Amino acid sequence: MKLHNYQQRIIDFCKTTDKVILSVGCGLGKTASILHYIDAVKPKSVLIVAPKRVAEHVWKQEAENWGLLETANKLTIVVGTAAKRAKLIRDNLYLVIGRDNLADVRGMSFDLLVMDELTSFKNVSSNRMDAVCSIRAKQRIGMTGTFLTNGAIDCFGQFAAVGFGGMENATKRYRVSAFYRWRATHFQDLLAGSGLQFHKWKLVTPLEKLIENVKPYIFTLDSADWLEIPAVEHINHEVELSAAEMNEYLRLNTMLNCELDDEIISFNENQKFAKLQTLCDGFVYVDDDMGTTPVRSEWSTKLDEVADFVDRCVSEGEQVLLFYAFREEKAWLEEKLKKLHLKFTDVKDKRFMEKWNEGEVEVLLGHGQSMSHGLNLQNSGARIMVWSTIPYDYEIFSQANARLARQGQQRGVQIHTFIAKNTVEKKKLIALKSKEKISQDFVNLTK
Repeated sequence: MKLHNYQQRIIDFCKTTDKVILSVGCGLGKTASILHYIDAVKPKSVLIVAPKRVAEHVWKQEAENWGLLETANKLTIVVGTAAKRAKLIRDNLYLVIGRDNLADVRGMSFDLLVMDELTSFKNVSSNRMDAVCSIRAKQRIGMTGTFLTNGAIDCFGQFAAVGFGGMENATKRYRVSAFYRWRATHFQDLLAGSGLQFHKWKLVTPLEKLIENVKPYIFTLDSADWLEIPAVEHINHEVELSAAEMNEYLRLNTMLNCELDDEIISFNENQKFAKLQTLCDGFVYVDDDMGTTPVRSEWSTKLDEVADFVDRCVSEGEQVLLFYAFREEKAWLEEKLKKLHLKFTDVKDKRFMEKWNEGEVEVLLGHGQSMSHGLNLQNSGARIMVWSTIPYDYEIFSQANARLARQGQQRGVQIHTFIAKNTVEKKKLIALKSKEKISQDFVNLTK
């Protein structure tokens, strides 16, 4: 395989500065570019931090696929018990570690620190941020395909993780205090004085001014400019819920306090929003003496339509990547797929990528969050993606959508979203489009 010209530009840019933000669209080969960069400059020590599944299944395998055998042989995936992980860290210089085990390398020094999915470091007060800021590195590279996933307020944490603003080795107290000052300077709380316990931050400083000091360190590529694949088609399916389902939905909907700019705001926002969302799928989680128990309706109009659509796709010779949001939703979908005699698996299967790419399964079930980063699933020739329930987080939505729409895809990818009419799902879709615009504004300013 040969690198694309734009991938060589990524490598060349990384050679110019000790702090790098790669805002490179999904499917453009960021991982391969960084592996070639490592192979070229040969740092003495490397730490790659990635989402768990990406750390375990992507980096080393990608190096092998590109024939970078020297680098592949050096890369050590840090997994296992705490004692095993400690020994692997002690005995090896090229480490690939899941971000949830980042505390294992707290305070260590490396020639190169690579943060795969830089958006993982948005929360300035998290333990994950503490650990990454404690790491000393001669060069820090942050990679993401969706830099501003939920608004410009995401900037501060990501800039801090890459080392801007003097955040390396800063205490949590200093870092959080600096964030509050930055936020007060550049944002306005639209809900201030409303009595609600939530905040809605609006950027009052022009985005270009907000990022001007860091802009020279950002390398941006827009997928729309560089992906040489057939057009991606987004298709929305509006589902009419039954009268019984809609009556139950409306009863719970009256418990919400207010709405603002197509976003749900309430005193108990997360729980009520989730309950409304599950009702769209035909069930609800109930708190009882046993904990949280799912209670199903007699049927689910929406999940029936999702299963029937997947069955039609498979009957036409297609493989389907099917995303769900809730455990009960997955369980119910699996029951329906079994009744339809479809061959399926999920990401808990250690061989899921092999089975998918070899065509051994017709449907691959996955939660958007667990499958939204790094996995290259278009090798089987699959082109159909289905969202049984869309997420509220733009990063999850956009990254997951890029699992099939990647360089090398020969077929026109179709992304199907199922939306219950006259419910919060429509508002979620509107909110996703709004967040997409903010993200694209950043791309346009930096590319």
